[in-house]
Amino acid sequence: MTPVVISRIVDVINSKDEAALSTMMTPALASMYTSALKQMSESVYDIKIDIKSLNNVKVGGTSIKSGQPKAFDTTVPFETRSQRFSYYGAGPHIIADQKIPLSKDMDVSSELPNFIAIYKQPIRLEFWSTAQARVAISLSQHGKVVDQDEGYMPIVVSMASPTYPQISEAPTILSDGQIMYIGSDPKIPFEWRVSDLFLNITNKEIRAIEKVRVL
Repeated sequence: MTPVVISRIVDVINSKDEAALSTMMTPALASMYTSALKQMSESVYDIKIDIKSLNNVKVGGTSIKSGQPKAFDTTVPFETRSQRFSYYGAGPHIIADQKIPLSKDMDVSSELPNFIAIYKQPIRLEFWSTAQARVAISLSQHGKVVDQDEGYMPIVVSMASPTYPQISEAPTILSDGQIMYIGSDPKIPFEWRVSDLFLNITNKEIRAIEKVRVL
């Protein structure tokens, strides 16, 4: 799946197809790349990317985000979100819970999440894959190439599922990135969307959460 996704991303970026960006990417990532493409168009530059080869493709890891979608909406600054939500867990496995103001006679442990209730919170699944690519990039202005380069580089692609109302309605991610449902048919159709490239959004989010997480 990863080689197909990478190839499709490159085609969409090369063609500046904003509609396709919005259907294959999560809103946060689509907004980022749409903005970048508009800025490039306004500067009269054009970029072309050519994937010459793609090797050593493998799943890098998985992630679970449990809590209200607004807690993980990266189009909203983390500083704003952290005023409403407390974050728990470590690394890519994160739980977000609505903050409850503590009164003077409440123990600090009251701020800790109800882990049983968490199983009934919205949940989103993610996984990321890595690949070694030989890439040729050219930058042109008014149809004339002004810079170009070619070489090998690692590519990391993250994929996210829809947000499910609770964990019992979400599928299981298999080791190859495929999904499997246990029990009844899903009420929410499953689809992977590209949620990050090169872990730029992911790493920034993890660093921010590490500074404020409760446990």
